[in-house]
Amino acid sequence: MVIIREAGDLNADALERVAWHSEELILDEGLLRRVDEARAAMLQVLAGGERVYAVTTGTGFMARKDLTATEQASQQRNLLLGRAVGSAPYLSPPETRALLAARLVNLISGHAGATSKLCEYMAARLNDDFTPAVPRRTMGTSGEVIALAHAFQTLIGVGLVLDGDSTRTAAAALAAREAEPYVLQSKEGIALLAGAPAAVALAFGRRRRGARLSRELLVTAACVIDALQAPLDPYDPAVGRLGNDPVLVRGLESLGALIAGSERSGRQIQAPVSLRVIPQVLAHLDRTVSRLAEDTERALGAVSDSPAFVDGRFVTNGGFHQIGLAAGMDGLALALAQGAELAAQWCHRLLDHRFSGLPDQLTATAGPHCGPMVVYKRVLGAINELRRLCVPASLGLAESSLGQEDAMTYAFEAAEKLRRVEELVREVLACTLLVARQAWALRGTPPPHGLARTASLVTAAVEPITVDRPLGADIERLIEVLEELGTVRPQGR
Repeated sequence: MVIIREAGDLNADALERVAWHSEELILDEGLLRRVDEARAAMLQVLAGGERVYAVTTGTGFMARKDLTATEQASQQRNLLLGRAVGSAPYLSPPETRALLAARLVNLISGHAGATSKLCEYMAARLNDDFTPAVPRRTMGTSGEVIALAHAFQTLIGVGLVLDGDSTRTAAAALAAREAEPYVLQSKEGIALLAGAPAAVALAFGRRRRGARLSRELLVTAACVIDALQAPLDPYDPAVGRLGNDPVLVRGLESLGALIAGSERSGRQIQAPVSLRVIPQVLAHLDRTVSRLAEDTERALGAVSDSPAFVDGRFVTNGGFHQIGLAAGMDGLALALAQGAELAAQWCHRLLDHRFSGLPDQLTATAGPHCGPMVVYKRVLGAINELRRLCVPASLGLAESSLGQEDAMTYAFEAAEKLRRVEELVREVLACTLLVARQAWALRGTPPPHGLARTASLVTAAVEPITVDRPLGADIERLIEVLEELGTVRPQGR
């Protein structure tokens, strides 16, 4: 159970628990009273006849048009209808729940001017697993109006919600919960539509996955270092002190714990660069993940509503433009791709007797059998796609609303690209593990204690390659192994 007594209580930890673990969300009565007090102050200002964007006026280019009393009465509902132009594929249930929770942070802050009833209604829908079907791509808007229209029109009984692997109408889903569609009050439509809660949800979800892939890259690197019998100097704790970098120090501790006791023949004086720079690339990836986590938590606590009600007045602002999160997801895609490129190099070095001291292509019968050589060609295909995906999605402005809305973050596109990057990186790591597993089999020496669990999982999933066989299923099993390995936080991290 997550109890929220003030807006700051709905932090990253609470978001994780509510969105990914479906814990019950409770709003404190004192908090709800403060929400209503803020709304009463806002209504008093509105009663004075002030022109307020999207409340007494149109939106976008039509913000210059004042609405009649009749038009104002339907405006808040209309805001959630005509902007819902998206379609499948949809965000995952945890991502959607994170979106709802992030939006709730703004509503309970009092700056959105929403009622406590709307806050309670949203909390109730989170608690009864009401999950809107929110499109996850092709969002070229300033802010997130397409996605948020889909998300929040469901509260008024319009649109679709997720139902297992399918969808059903929001009206039917509300009826099944014996909940009446919500009736929007003044300003509540724009309070739901403005802002960037989806960017927060997307960045939170992709950061979670990025952290797991960082751990998977670390473990794969350790396996390769051992399988190749690479010289251990680059992983000495002294390197961390030389680098003046606490993140590098922690990474070396984690790597050192995995490879401690790894046997060496003394054959190589210096490994290829792709092996020697493992700590530096891992440190960069860790720092990128941490930076995105910090930016996401900051954005979660920020008021992205516009206009926001602050100090007794309405303030239009650019809080909906979470360019830091979009660019952060672009940066994470690049850091992950750089790690995958490194893994591709390791893969090829393992297949070469000059570096491994093992038979070329890691097969004792080269000629009749190719061993895992063609696995590397699959890696090359993945790397080619990764390089193409590293063009920043957050770069490239356009114009809409007749020039009124002319700056976008493309956070949805950055997240969608990052999803694919994550899939490809894991594929590359699985292929690299398969090649390392074959090197272990040919070398015949046991892995170090720190890699015992990893080696056990890998060798159980994949038999040594003695004669050529299809290896696609082996790679799929190793992808599952990586998923399991990514859940374990290594020492030092």
